[in-house]
Amino acid sequence: MVNYGLLLAGTCGIVWYLRRLSLRLHGNHPAATPRNAPIPEELDNVSYSHINMLNGIPTKPTMRGYVVVGGSGYVGKYIVKLLLMRGETSVRIIDLDSPSEFTENPSVSFIRADVTDAQKIREAISKPFDSTGKAPEVIFYTVALIRFWERASYCFGASYNVNVLGMKNALDAVHDMSPPPLFIFTSSAETAIPSPRIGRLGLDWNSPPYNTVTISDYDPPLVDPYAPTTCYSRTKSMAEDLVRAANGKNGLKTAILRPGFSITGPNDRAITGTLLMKQTPVFDKLWSHTNVCVWDVAAAHLMCEEALETKPEEVAGEAFLISGNPPAWRMRDMRNAAKYYSKKPITLVEVSPLLIYFLAHFVEAFLFLRYHILRPLSWFLGFKPTLNPRWMGELVYLQPATLKYFTDVHIDDSRARKVLGYRPQWDTAQVIRYAVEEVQSGKTRSTHGLQLKSF
Repeated sequence: MVNYGLLLAGTCGIVWYLRRLSLRLHGNHPAATPRNAPIPEELDNVSYSHINMLNGIPTKPTMRGYVVVGGSGYVGKYIVKLLLMRGETSVRIIDLDSPSEFTENPSVSFIRADVTDAQKIREAISKPFDSTGKAPEVIFYTVALIRFWERASYCFGASYNVNVLGMKNALDAVHDMSPPPLFIFTSSAETAIPSPRIGRLGLDWNSPPYNTVTISDYDPPLVDPYAPTTCYSRTKSMAEDLVRAANGKNGLKTAILRPGFSITGPNDRAITGTLLMKQTPVFDKLWSHTNVCVWDVAAAHLMCEEALETKPEEVAGEAFLISGNPPAWRMRDMRNAAKYYSKKPITLVEVSPLLIYFLAHFVEAFLFLRYHILRPLSWFLGFKPTLNPRWMGELVYLQPATLKYFTDVHIDDSRARKVLGYRPQWDTAQVIRYAVEEVQSGKTRSTHGLQLKSF
């Protein structure tokens, strides 16, 4: 016999939960203080022509030998540009991809090496410079496999092999160098941001660490169940542990930089993705973040180098959050500003966050089942199932781990400004205009951080 009272209570409970979930997905944290949407007159007055990045770094060339592991990548490329801008003459890029824009520069050399190959990365890092005959004196390690959309254990190995084992191989190589170089690791602010528990409906916003949107170096380390859960952030945290443990061994001095919330500029995810995608789905429009220009991230590395050398007692073995100038911007306002500056039409399509929430869980469940069904078959058919089926395209990004953007994050990097002397030169509106004009003028390649690589 049907218990209609129980059925009615269950239905009401589901409706109540869905209503509260929808409110959580649409609403800002009570402590969030994003800036108001910029008006056209403000956007028209934005200029970046006066910015001189030499104002944000030690300007005198050190004439040291620099190695940028991952120097063909997003952050690494801008570190190389800054080193050359201030007159350094011994810069080595280690990467899998050739740095096309530096091939004609005699101050830059390139060694193709995979960080997961211990022997090759050891040889590439420790090799003396042909120009000086000296071993490298500063290592900027920027390599990362950024699979931000994954959290399942069967996906973990892909991120672990590059982000953790690759780091171990690099540190092993550096340990054997005498004297040891300075070692600066580009991590991510994600390692310090509590994992958003959307299913809690915001009911945990009154208790730490969810009672604030401000993240700083003075916060206690995150532990379960508050620690980030994505494969990318977990492996970044593990790599940070290796870097801290290496500090002081055989005189090695290490430091960690945590840029975030996102790194913006030409070829980034947020701005350039909006410019290049045929249609940009919008389901995160109200959430606000403080982001950082890629130029400022590069400058922070050079400031960290100087501080690690001159005051190691404050810097060695430490991690520093790095962000841009406040206030925080909503995702909606960033995309609208990019649309305003764009010379080409941009189509922004609003999608229900509640629909995205359930679709993301469906995609994750489908990929999980697909992999574990194909895995036994692969033993007989002689193929290994990929983590990202090519036919799904960018739909694989739509998983619960990606919804970490459904949160307000205001980063307080005052410690980096005080200890490292970090001085960001860009504000958000300037970065948006710069990125749009660089991409649409053809000065930078037409790619963005949401383009998929097969694994």
